[in-house]
Amino acid sequence: MQHNTLLSASPSGDTSLNGYRFAVQRYSLDNSWRRPKKGNVLIAGSPLRIFRLSAAGQKIAESLEQTGEAPVSGQLLVTRLIDAGALHPLPSLDGNAPTLADISIVIPLFARSENDIARVRGLIAEFSAFPHVLVVDDASPIAFPEMPNTNVTVHRREFNQGPGAARNAGLTFISTSHVVFIDSDVQCTPEDICELAKWWSLPKLAVLAPRVKSLNWFQNGAVIAAYEEARSPLDMGALPARVRAGTRVSYVPSALLLCDVAALRAVTGFDESMRTGEDVDLIWRLDAAGYSCRYEPSIEVQHLPRTTMQQLAQQRMGYGESAALLAKKHRGALAPLRVSGWSTGVWASIALGFPLIGGVVAAGTAVALSRKLRFLPDAEKESVRLATLGHLHAGKQIASAVTRVWWPIALLLALVSRRARWALCIAALVPALSDWWTTRPHLDPIRYTLLRWVDDMSYGFGVWKGVVREGNYDALIPELSSWPSNMQQKSPTEV
Repeated sequence: MQHNTLLSASPSGDTSLNGYRFAVQRYSLDNSWRRPKKGNVLIAGSPLRIFRLSAAGQKIAESLEQTGEAPVSGQLLVTRLIDAGALHPLPSLDGNAPTLADISIVIPLFARSENDIARVRGLIAEFSAFPHVLVVDDASPIAFPEMPNTNVTVHRREFNQGPGAARNAGLTFISTSHVVFIDSDVQCTPEDICELAKWWSLPKLAVLAPRVKSLNWFQNGAVIAAYEEARSPLDMGALPARVRAGTRVSYVPSALLLCDVAALRAVTGFDESMRTGEDVDLIWRLDAAGYSCRYEPSIEVQHLPRTTMQQLAQQRMGYGESAALLAKKHRGALAPLRVSGWSTGVWASIALGFPLIGGVVAAGTAVALSRKLRFLPDAEKESVRLATLGHLHAGKQIASAVTRVWWPIALLLALVSRRARWALCIAALVPALSDWWTTRPHLDPIRYTLLRWVDDMSYGFGVWKGVVREGNYDALIPELSSWPSNMQQKSPTEV
């Protein structure tokens, strides 16, 4: 959690910021937004931050809460809140969002069957109104045929180099300001893309991604499809977000991305050396370069689910293998666990059979936090709330790390320790059953839990495989913060 002091901009009537002009804009509050007693303290964002507002800042916050709008004088504050993930822009009202004429379509393709060819033909038929549709055939076993459509180009590569290289190849042919990369197994319509484009309302926005849901495919009682509907690795959830490493939505999949062509070219596009994880790497490089990437779940497209257990395991293993290379390129961004040392102490004490000590540590954390947060209304109550939520979230994260990345170590410990066996069973069962109860998938809890184990263990196996191959162990090392000592007040920052 971070602590910031925010002062609103002076009411000068200026509508510009760093050379950009702001149009009439409305916003939605993040679900983390809390302003205790409607005072001068705002708790919001991802990761969670505490903002101290000036008198003018409080008026801006009240306006955002009541109308979803902010005065021109508050744009500096609004920009900070958007960057923190505390506030989200709604569709622009100025008409400057990209239109159909500004967008080209690139479809990377590796066709293994005639069904793959047929799906791409269907996408081409859907997107006939766009100025340019480019199919990049990445040396498929079944070559994609030339198309008679005037707006369709087929570019066949001599050697297969993976989806990142195929998208880069397509990018070189694009003359429009924006491009949509869409995988061949995604189902969407031109209306979906036009609706998504309406959310293009921020300066320096480079990538806008919709929600990618697993296709409802239960005619034959498809168990894996039912599981992926509830827990697809491509579905980033129902809440909008600024996309950044270490936040609630740390990446978006490249199944469908609306991108600014100039921004992608400025960072040299996708890393062609990466067969998987290239979409995560692109988002993080764009963020480091000062661009904004956003996730908008109100626009939904569908993705074909895996159809066999082997496909599911191979997909998750491939994602895991990319973690070591990503960790090597983006130091600290791939830690399997990010919690405070205090929370680690609480759960370690409980796991070792000392729940009383864990309770004492948890209580001590709340007391220490209340001293740091004296400026909060009802500081003691808020500190207990924040500390409790923090410890519960940490417990879930620790259980996930144990069963997802560290399961080989946990399994070895379970062979020699009864207490470790109990801890592993609890970590494997409680989060899975909790998620089942929350999501209520078209599956019974037993099959859902078993599939989740296959999912997590396949990913973890891929992580270890990638770590050994790359000789880099960052993807296995947790990041422990010093919270609550990092809550010390910082110097005020004028915005």
